[in-house]
Amino acid sequence: MKRIDAARALAELGTPEDLFVSSIGAIWDDWWNLRPGGVDNTFSPAILGSVSSTALGLAIALPHRRVVALETDGSMLLNTGIMCTLGAERQPNLTVIVFDNGIYENIGGPPTHTSRYTDLAAMAAGAGCPITSTTREIDGFTDLASEYLNDDAFGFMVAKIEPGRHPWDPEQRRPTDGIEDKYRFVRYIEQLERTKIHHGATHN
Repeated sequence: MKRIDAARALAELGTPEDLFVSSIGAIWDDWWNLRPGGVDNTFSPAILGSVSSTALGLAIALPHRRVVALETDGSMLLNTGIMCTLGAERQPNLTVIVFDNGIYENIGGPPTHTSRYTDLAAMAAGAGCPITSTTREIDGFTDLASEYLNDDAFGFMVAKIEPGRHPWDPEQRRPTDGIEDKYRFVRYIEQLERTKIHHGATHN
């Protein structure tokens, strides 16, 4: 299964009213081009290991919205303790999807532990996550993603993907960074929730 195909399938299942938290790596450009509605409903912390924890906080704060963490094996392995928190909280409006290619692709491709014996879905289950799965085919991914997004229960899915990047043209590459993403994301939530979160600079 290719990352681009899984991202496309997920985007077709999502809506502009859903909220996403994305890891760094090739998923950045894929999701930038495919996100539902092309709106600013995705935040990228730009720090490995912070994706699922950020998504959990968001899901707790906005329990009426679907929240999806677009994780990677490299990111998840840098904060395995979050699995215990996810298993304890079992936030029903949160879905974690780990795009697992077995390598740190952004820095040249050294292997992660999932390329050998580490099973992230089994680790999540052992940490108390009640619904976990691993899928390797696009049809299975699409079916599981649809189920997880619509079952009103916390789900943790590992999507085994092939290494490799989709060849986006330079003008299709995501032009923003984590700082800009943060403000665009906050303003988008303000619009959705009809509230004020960040009031801007303080003027005396």
